[in-house]
Amino acid sequence: MLKKIFFVLLIVVIFVSLYKITSKPTTENKVVNDQNANLILFVGDGCPHCKNVEDFIKNNNVDSKLSISQKEVYYNQENQKQLAEAVKNCPSIDSSKGIGVPLAFIKESATCLQGDTSIIDYLKSKTGLN
Repeated sequence: MLKKIFFVLLIVVIFVSLYKITSKPTTENKVVNDQNANLILFVGDGCPHCKNVEDFIKNNNVDSKLSISQKEVYYNQENQKQLAEAVKNCPSIDSSKGIGVPLAFIKESATCLQGDTSIIDYLKSKTGLN
């Protein structure tokens, strides 16, 4: 009986190890300090427009060309507060009825871009992708 339990545990450990080794890192795993970031990208988990931006970044290796800090705001209250603070610098964003994502705060110019198209266009211009 003890041998069977040991064997099952060994199999579980092997599968978990293989999963960890073969799983691809995502942008969520890449931690960038806000102070070192060129751009802070606010996204929501499950947001299709946010996924468009995340996929563009991943598929074009944008995060190897620009330092991007990504913050999930649907479930993280601290990130929600940071989003509200960032938008205070962006008079073009009407936050009276909430703040939509994806939203990119560009530190260099202290400006905001909202929506997947404008963010992707900006990323293309900064990385030379067209």
